[in-house]
Amino acid sequence: MLKVRRLHLAIAVLISSAIANTPATAQEIRVTLLGTGTPIVNINRFGMSTLVEAGSQKLLFDAGRGVVLRLQQKGASIRDINAIFITHLHSDHLTGLPDLYATAELLPLAIGGRKTPLDLWGPAGIDNVARGIELMFTDNNRLRAVGGEIAQEATRIAAHQLSEGVVYERDGVKVTAFLVNHGHVVPAYGFRVDYGGHAVALSGDTAYSPNLVSQAKGVDLLIHCVAIGSARLEQLRWDFVRRFYEYLANPEMVAKILTESRPRDAVFSHISLYSQADIPTATEDELTSRVRAGYDGPFVIGQDLMSFTVSGNGVVREPYAIEMRQRSAPGTMQ
Repeated sequence: MLKVRRLHLAIAVLISSAIANTPATAQEIRVTLLGTGTPIVNINRFGMSTLVEAGSQKLLFDAGRGVVLRLQQKGASIRDINAIFITHLHSDHLTGLPDLYATAELLPLAIGGRKTPLDLWGPAGIDNVARGIELMFTDNNRLRAVGGEIAQEATRIAAHQLSEGVVYERDGVKVTAFLVNHGHVVPAYGFRVDYGGHAVALSGDTAYSPNLVSQAKGVDLLIHCVAIGSARLEQLRWDFVRRFYEYLANPEMVAKILTESRPRDAVFSHISLYSQADIPTATEDELTSRVRAGYDGPFVIGQDLMSFTVSGNGVVREPYAIEMRQRSAPGTMQ
């Protein structure tokens, strides 16, 4: 009997130890804003890209300018990215893709060494992007293969055309694509990632979209674009500003979307600040106050490399200070 009790105790200790040593991230979703900017060059805000890590899956949403540099700053290995999802085919969501393709396949690099095809999802036309990148690097790949620097399979891009609905499901991680309203840019998609009872929604570039509101209702974290001209710019140059608001949500529209969807937390990315030569951009304080006037829940203006951990304990924000700062020239659109 004593031996049986000791055996039961030993088993209990082993079970307790296993539970204690289970990675804290087992049922978490971790989100990192790799780039929060627009087509305008800004060293503080690289091109649009968001990394979502859930369970065994590392998923990249958009691949704008500088994505490889931000991944390196984060300490992430680009060879381990399982899939890339492109919201739409505007350049600021794509220009980092050739760099990512060429760097990920390099075997000698610590962050490279991919040995399988790059799994790429996007709207109609994504196959042109994939074939174009492969063609661009044809001779690079030939030369590096001779030098034993790449695996041949890694030179291929497996392109998949998006449609609405569940587009990706692996190891308990589900990605749902839905159409959004990016004006004349059709199709443009947003995404929802579900894992372990938690959910993150990414708006992509959009004005008000009922699909987005529906998919974002009650999610843990909503990543949403925002566009703003200062009150003075709107007053004096309304026709200039209005055309942007037709396909990107202004602060009042974002407030409406947040009020209707009620996420546990929200962060702004793809932050478009409009100006003209004699009228500077709006400040972050003005953006915050205009959203706050119509929405009483939590939100934050995103910064590159800011991250969020979504778990049963809620949503934890982790800011990141970009060391290099660039003074914005007056009269620029960012």
